Order: sequence, then structure tokens, then C-alpha cells
Amino acid sequence: MLEFITLLLPFLLLGFVAAGLSRISGVALSMIIVPTLLIWGARPLDVVAFMLLFVVYNNFTAETQDVRLDYKDLVLFPRWRIAIPIVLTALITFLSPPAGIGVFMACFVLELMATVYKRIPERDRPAIHRVVILSILSAVVTAVGAYVGPTISEDYYFGFAGLAILLITAFAWYAGRNRDAFKGIWEFIWVDFGIFLGLFGVESSNYPAGLTRDYKTPMDRMLPMITVVGGYAGLMVVLGVYGLFSIPSFITAIGAAIGTRMFGLYEFPKRGTFSYLAIGFAVAAVVCLYLVSPVPTGFDAINAIMKQPVVQ
Repeated sequence: MLEFITLLLPFLLLGFVAAGLSRISGVALSMIIVPTLLIWGARPLDVVAFMLLFVVYNNFTAETQDVRLDYKDLVLFPRWRIAIPIVLTALITFLSPPAGIGVFMACFVLELMATVYKRIPERDRPAIHRVVILSILSAVVTAVGAYVGPTISEDYYFGFAGLAILLITAFAWYAGRNRDAFKGIWEFIWVDFGIFLGLFGVESSNYPAGLTRDYKTPMDRMLPMITVVGGYAGLMVVLGVYGLFSIPSFITAIGAAIGTRMFGLYEFPKRGTFSYLAIGFAVAAVVCLYLVSPVPTGFDAINAIMKQPVVQ
């Protein structure tokens, strides 16, 4: 039991600290967690599997921060219909446990998207067909990234991951200073950034809502959920192709959820500029990553121990 606690505590603290830093500065959690995982010796597959699951869980936490969910108020599976995904999952799990996990998470993601969409005032809702198109695009680019990411050379992976963090941060800074830029392709740019989620676990889907535009951008509110669709697709690729389901990711997600519940979420300035403190934290994380120049040892030992029974 002590061995389990020793292994899990650093991941729990990682999520908690990342949530605290995000609340202070507005920096995306992934820009703190990914460099930390790499410094701890994670291999490309470890990072991808870890962050895809983390993003799905964490975005759910963020979206329900100020909302009490009741099964009676669900959109797709309210009241007795909640039994549909439960029974379906149980039947499929009996035949194929991985497929059962996939079906349950698919129902979870669809319900979450529908709930968030319903909560948006009707006059501010994006068109459903655009949400569907962008969700499909997010699923494709993230799945491709998740397939390719684990194959990147371990010697250069941390360098590319750092560049992805710097690129997204630089784009957010530029967009914050030029509020009329990227009209017509704004949401497509952020959805295409899903390739970095699949490749390196780096995502920042909460940024667009804080970068006020001079033109109407109703999709910003849905981008975190569209990213969840991409995360789910990438997670299924990792599970199906590489057979890895990251248990430590759950622990970090719980730590982040505790931190989010305690500290709350960062509120971007109404003037629409990007947080210089967020830039500072992101750059500092990359600098630390490059200075350490980590040697990938992998989380194989952790995953093996986590699969053992707690009581022998």
C-alpha cells in the first residue's frame, strides 16, 4: 500500500500545483504538466496517453466548475435514459473491456457537449453543423497526431514539445495584440492546434474565450468541448494501436480537479489581451525543460506496479 501512495503522490501534487499556477497566471495546465512529465523521464507514448486522458477529464471539471449536474437535467440521457449507456457499456464490456471503455467515454463526451451547448444562451449559440464539422476535424487531426507522436525519436521529442508550447503561446500573444486578425479562420486555427495535443499532449482550448475579437466568435465557448472530442479520438487510437491506458493520468486529473475546486478558474482580462504572466510561466517551463535535457526512462515500472493488486 505504501508503494502505491509513494507512486501516486507526485502525480496528485502535479495536478494540484498546475491548477494553482493556472489560476494565478492563466497558463494552460498542459504547458506545466507536459514539461514536468518529460523531466520525470516520460517517453513519447507515456506523454501522449497521459495527456489525452487528462484533457478529457480536466475539461469536464472546468465546464462543471460552477454547475451542479443532476441526472434529471441531462440532455441526451436524462432520468431513466441514463440507464442506456450504463447497460450498453456493461454488455459490451462483457465481450471486450477496451470497447466497453470506449463506448462509455463516447456517451460521456456526447452528453457533456450537449449539456454545454444547451447552457449557451440561444442567441449566442454557434450553428450545430459547424460544431459537428469542427468536432470531426478535431477528431481527425488529434487522432493522426496520437498515432504519429509515439513514433517520434525520444532524443528530439522534448525539443519539439517545447517548440509547440512556444508556438501556441506566441500565437495567443499576437492574437491578443491584434484583435481583428484571423477573421474567418479563427476557430479552424485552434481546432488544427489539436495536432499538438495528439503529438505532444499540448493544448490550450481555454485561451480563445479570453482573447476578445473585434468580430463575432460564437464558437469560442464550444472549443474546449470540441477539443474533448479530439482527445477522445486520440485516446482510442492510443488504446487500440499501442494498448496503453494511463492510470497516473487519472491521479493528476484528480489533483487538478481538487485545485480547480479550491482556487477556481482564471478570468482573462475583458480587454482581450493575453496574460504576460501566462507567457512567463510557459516560457519558464520550456527553459527548464531544455536546461534539463531529460533522458527518457519511461513509466513502464509505474504502469506495471499500478496494475498489481493493492493487497497481495
